[in-house]
Amino acid sequence: MTRFLDRLGGASSTLPRPAVCDAWTADDRRFGDEWPALAGDAVLGRWPDELETEAATSLAITFGDDAAWDDLAGAPAVVQGLAERARLQPLDRELLRHLPHLQHVCHRPRLHLRVDEERVPVSRARRTPVRAVADLVSHPGDWEHRTLRSIQPSRVLARLIEDEWNLYENRVAARLVDHLLAYVARRLAELHKVERSLRAHKENVDEGKTSFWRARRIMTLWAGALDSKIEDDLRATRQQLEHARRDLQALLDAPLYQQVPRRVSVALSLQPTNILVNDPHYRKVAALWRAWVKLGHRRQETQEQRAARRQIEARAWDRFVLHLVIRAFSSLSWSATCTRAGWTLSRDGHSTVDLTRDDQGVIVLRAAEGATLRLLPLCASFAEEDGPGLLAQLRSWDRLGALVAVYVHSPVERAGVDVGAEAVQIPLERLDPDRASGWILAERAALLGCSPWGIDSEERITRMLNGWIHRTTVPRYPAHEKARDLPTLPATWRWLRYDGIHLVAMQAPTPNERDAAATWAAAQEVAFEAQARVAKTTRQAVNPAPLAAIKTLRPWVDQAVSLLDNLGTCPVCGEEGHVEARPGKEPDGSDATWWAHCTACESEWGLRLCRGCGFRYRALTPAVGFDLQQTAGSVAEAEWPDSVLGRDVWAQPCRQTPRQFRCPGCGQCAQRNCGRCQ
Repeated sequence: MTRFLDRLGGASSTLPRPAVCDAWTADDRRFGDEWPALAGDAVLGRWPDELETEAATSLAITFGDDAAWDDLAGAPAVVQGLAERARLQPLDRELLRHLPHLQHVCHRPRLHLRVDEERVPVSRARRTPVRAVADLVSHPGDWEHRTLRSIQPSRVLARLIEDEWNLYENRVAARLVDHLLAYVARRLAELHKVERSLRAHKENVDEGKTSFWRARRIMTLWAGALDSKIEDDLRATRQQLEHARRDLQALLDAPLYQQVPRRVSVALSLQPTNILVNDPHYRKVAALWRAWVKLGHRRQETQEQRAARRQIEARAWDRFVLHLVIRAFSSLSWSATCTRAGWTLSRDGHSTVDLTRDDQGVIVLRAAEGATLRLLPLCASFAEEDGPGLLAQLRSWDRLGALVAVYVHSPVERAGVDVGAEAVQIPLERLDPDRASGWILAERAALLGCSPWGIDSEERITRMLNGWIHRTTVPRYPAHEKARDLPTLPATWRWLRYDGIHLVAMQAPTPNERDAAATWAAAQEVAFEAQARVAKTTRQAVNPAPLAAIKTLRPWVDQAVSLLDNLGTCPVCGEEGHVEARPGKEPDGSDATWWAHCTACESEWGLRLCRGCGFRYRALTPAVGFDLQQTAGSVAEAEWPDSVLGRDVWAQPCRQTPRQFRCPGCGQCAQRNCGRCQ
């Protein structure tokens, strides 16, 4: 009996209906929509097309199974050889060179005369063999009537001469037309993919529609994949192949193709017949056949071979998603230390994150504070699937905590789509845009589409991780410590507050303020220790709490510096900005927030408080140089804010009021009436 296993850790003896493509294993083997006895509606999703899986597999082969962190961090996770794909391939050149000979053969083929002897009515007989009289005498049934001198026949043995089309050499030409049409269709699909990538690249670096920072990162990412001649090469290649396709389609009506039986097949290895060797046109047809066998033939797979290939493609997709995650952390200035289980990631101002990958390819991120995010790579496409069923599956995963299923979906397919267009959206984007675009709200499961062909796949996954990082790895604000009976602090210390119990620092002290605090604490400590010695001599009671509080203050000041010193560093340009502390009403500062402004790039960031649920979260508004609210209204709902701001997002900006944000805890914005909040 087949044993089905949920890749997220559960086991089941029977496969649920419907099941998500590539989310289960059968007898420890990944599968998608091809498992025997599965009906079409039993699986949500389908296996990705050949161009997507080939690109991921090519990347996996390039870097290998055991690639180091630095190797993956330094190499873009994009399709390999994009410029080379836009040029004529060897088989393309052979096709263009020998196509006129194939056309000549199809319209003016070599024919053999076929001579048959058959009894036919006298009116049809044109030539009779010598033995026709003897045959007629021996077949009285063919007599019309008999006279005294002769026999008047109704049927007579005649010699029929017809053209023989079904020659071996003609079968080669007819089947070659079929094979070349299939090959040219694949090449044109590939060129169309390259063209969409180029078009999306232009749109994604248009500074009137996207931020300067995002455009610069995308240009840098694709600088190695695109060259100055790629558009000209692509245009020329596509024109030549489209012309060749029209010529090949015209051959379907040629006399030779019509006369040769459709079901007749030809072995891959050609027989060296006299015609294929000596005829000048058939010789070129044979050369084109051999070029197709070498460069364009796809062998028919058995069911076992198909399953083995899909195992390779599924593991390649797992490694591609890991590649994106490594690139994301590296671009956010995180460093990695290799461990037995995976990597430990660290960055100044953040707690560490452990990154591991299990046997099922699931990537697990664990922050030091205990928060966990799981990334489930799904070698699946959901472009044609039922939205309600997919939404129900995601809701069933909500019990697992923060989870993002990374599936195969190229964002270039959305390039140039007007607002409201539905042809390129998966149905889930209309039902729940947040889940469909990888927004983790209220610890819900979500989907995120990526692709090696995608212009901004790295930006999208970095945005998703950036939001999770700033919710789970940043230190608690403000710096807080309980210290009872601390002596009265100097009134000039504006960077902290003390109410007799709670010692709260709203912003990092300057070096001078830190030195002043250390000097004051040292002096107070000496004074209280002297009082304690005097009290001991005179046998008087002394309160130890002030001295303990003073000893707590000195290390706490250093801790406050480490916790708050990085608040003013601009996350967009890296320059120092001005931090404005916004104290709350709670004595321990649990409702306090802060907001910072960068004077270099005009970006703003800080800590916000949700009015609905009381959750505090970090938010970022990068400077973009144009009207952000107007631009937000011109992009598709599922594309906001990825196509405009890219990774420079910590919390989702409200589409109606981009300088307000949706709370990651409850999903509501300050307005509480926008389309996604309702």
